[in-house]
Amino acid sequence: MRIKSAAFTKALHDELADRRMRVKRLKDARTDEVYKAVPEMRSLDESLNAIVFDLGKQVMNSDDPAETKALAEKVIADRKAERTRLLKEHGFPEDYLEPKCICPDCMDTGRIGRELCHCVTQLAVRAAFDDAGVNSEESFENFDLGLQKEPKNRKKMSKLLAEAMEYADNFPNAEQKDLVYFGPTGVGKTYLLNCIGGRVLKRGYSVLKINAYRLIQMTLDNLRSSPEDKPDFSIPDLLIIDDLGTEPMINTITVETLLSILCDRQDSGKATIFATNLEIIEDGDSPMKNETLESAYGERFVSRLMDPRRAKIRAVKTGNVRLVLN
Repeated sequence: MRIKSAAFTKALHDELADRRMRVKRLKDARTDEVYKAVPEMRSLDESLNAIVFDLGKQVMNSDDPAETKALAEKVIADRKAERTRLLKEHGFPEDYLEPKCICPDCMDTGRIGRELCHCVTQLAVRAAFDDAGVNSEESFENFDLGLQKEPKNRKKMSKLLAEAMEYADNFPNAEQKDLVYFGPTGVGKTYLLNCIGGRVLKRGYSVLKINAYRLIQMTLDNLRSSPEDKPDFSIPDLLIIDDLGTEPMINTITVETLLSILCDRQDSGKATIFATNLEIIEDGDSPMKNETLESAYGERFVSRLMDPRRAKIRAVKTGNVRLVLN
């Protein structure tokens, strides 16, 4: 993943510089602590540095560099063993003075090979979209099943909650990476999305939660100002699109944008969650002809969205929680 964004480049530079400073401060503080507790450690470190410098010159000037290098490595190993012994004798872990990277996977470079490391993809999300969009107050820990007053509705929501928690706790290893929640307003779809997004964020993955209206508005604004630098919705490990169906339906833009995002993410193996108030298909028992996902977005988009190999479809048709809270 490559991100052409001055804001992200600056944010990444500042983040990595801050990490290096934090590591240096920690190392300096620990070194001072050890030197006060073990005075001989300071002189041992000073002599070790001098030996390394002197032996380096000897290797370069030696008639037998290999032998000199072997001797140098033995002397250095002996001094390091002495250093470890002193640390352990005074109650310090043997690696107490070794610099620790914030992210051991990329060694605080921000990249693994040519790809962005997972530790900075959320940084990219914030740079591109301002924030993750997840409401941290709406979490699994705060979920109140008691708001569902009817036992049958409480049972339904309990099952949905358990499935959502399993999905988040096992992310990104679900067999069906995508989720589609549909149902009327006020039943808790957005709350479930925030629960999943928050848990996935806490587990170290990048998340963007955005409603469909803002997604299309960002696309339109970008087309007007800088069409060559469109928002990259492939960045986050998990993309959550809420309120599908509330966005303006603009010919050649709305459906095509959503389909492109979904196809790109599915083809790259990334997870996407949708929530909508629209029905999947028409209710045959209803005298009213209500808009459905297929009537709004067409067969091509819906076939991708509803593919059972890729997505779990879940109806959220429980009690209206907003009415209870109000």
